[in-house]
Amino acid sequence: MLHYDSWIRQQKKDGHHVSGDQIVHFSFKDSYYFAIFDGVGSGVYANIAATGNAGRWSRMIREGISISEASETIASSMRTKEEGRAFYTAFSALMLTRHGNALLYTFESPKAILRRGRAAQVLEPYYYDVQGTTLGETQFELEENDALFIFSDGISQAGMGQMYPLGWQEKGAASYIQVQSRELADAFILDRLIERCRVLSGGSHADDTSAIMIKAIQAKHLHLFSGPPVSPLHDKKLAERFDNAQGVRVICGSSTAGIISRELGIGLHFLSEGDGLHSPPQYKMKGADLVTEGALALNQAANLLLANPQEITGDSPPEQLTRLLLEADVIDIYEGTAQNEAHRMLLFKQLGIRSRKEALRVIAQALEQMGKRIHYHSC
Repeated sequence: MLHYDSWIRQQKKDGHHVSGDQIVHFSFKDSYYFAIFDGVGSGVYANIAATGNAGRWSRMIREGISISEASETIASSMRTKEEGRAFYTAFSALMLTRHGNALLYTFESPKAILRRGRAAQVLEPYYYDVQGTTLGETQFELEENDALFIFSDGISQAGMGQMYPLGWQEKGAASYIQVQSRELADAFILDRLIERCRVLSGGSHADDTSAIMIKAIQAKHLHLFSGPPVSPLHDKKLAERFDNAQGVRVICGSSTAGIISRELGIGLHFLSEGDGLHSPPQYKMKGADLVTEGALALNQAANLLLANPQEITGDSPPEQLTRLLLEADVIDIYEGTAQNEAHRMLLFKQLGIRSRKEALRVIAQALEQMGKRIHYHSC
């Protein structure tokens, strides 16, 4: 299973306060989406056009419309706007799956560049007609450690009228990326690329310039188990899910740990009684990377996810849990839905301690905003 690291860089045209390019990136269901919308011209009107069309495209995807239909809808609407061109927008729109399947649509935008190993190459689209306009489609497979580059024409047309009549084009950018990849860490390649475009254009940013670099990596998987099932009849299924989970395995809740220990015949040992509310008890069980209490650890992890990760250096169970969550790319959350009367106690309300369900929802939302994949299971 693949996950995707991404780097985004954007530089507005010299003399303008806003960029005419709009970048969107998000995950939805089992896919990852990246897109650059380039409004015609520069400045405020280009920004309005790009922002509007990026929003339309994103809403269609989130409403369950396929990337092909959403991209064709945006492209075909450009034909009706050609006279005024006020909202005319070029775009590159990409969908990636966890298995490496990639589907890219380009409308009046540069071709993508794929870096595999030490070589970078331009990907050639298949062009077809959509209600009188032309849309490019590129289907390909990404492998682990591949890097994909999509960008606006501020990259491909760099040097136009200076060193190159039509700019250095995608091939020039691909050659530059190939050379720089031998020397630079991935995090710095786009900075160097945009600086090169400035040099080619006579020392100025002659156009809005946007670029996304996406690298396929092996996903780091974490499984979080918290809460007993709604019925004891489901205890065995919960334990089997734990036993079959591949990756980091965390249990939050002594009752949950007790069920898994009993069903699998694994010993559960007391490791530390904790040090007050900020450091709940910790246990040890074969096959689990962390076993601690439920509501207290989850509530504190939910709060710590908002902190600076570099400040989370302690060994308390909530800090260990937070670090494990931050290190993971894909998190499966298994929530037991049996009622815990302790969560209804006045003391919990007085201290502002969320229920397990509420704390898990806050954690899932925070992790999704960081670009992590969350799969939720209730039992």
